[in-house]
Amino acid sequence: MIGKGVVAFNVTDFNVTIQESFKIKWQGREMDSGPVTLKLGKPGSRAVIDYGTGQVNVEFRVQIIFDELAEILEDLGADPEIYAPIDVVIRSHGPVFEDHSLRLAGKGQVDDNKLLDPTETIINIRAPSQ
Repeated sequence: MIGKGVVAFNVTDFNVTIQESFKIKWQGREMDSGPVTLKLGKPGSRAVIDYGTGQVNVEFRVQIIFDELAEILEDLGADPEIYAPIDVVIRSHGPVFEDHSLRLAGKGQVDDNKLLDPTETIINIRAPSQ
């Protein structure tokens, strides 16, 4: 139940490109990830702002897409499941300010996939908004 001063809503857009690459190990070789794109994935991304406490909680259901790496792996004849978009759930929280801007921080949990080991993959998010 949503009370006074609490606003719940669905997240309808999420589109981030990370230009800085990182190393990924595949079949014993280290490869650069190239730019990485995160976009909304499965349904269910939602948020709750509690103006009474000044806090916001957001759950983003996104996909990680490795465009350049996918192209390289495809050229090498890799199974398409290896370079398919990877589902991630990012749970973030933080303060909401008087001007309604947010400052979110959270962690991502990677679903099973053929490229990244979910137990070894660490995703930390810090995202000020304007």
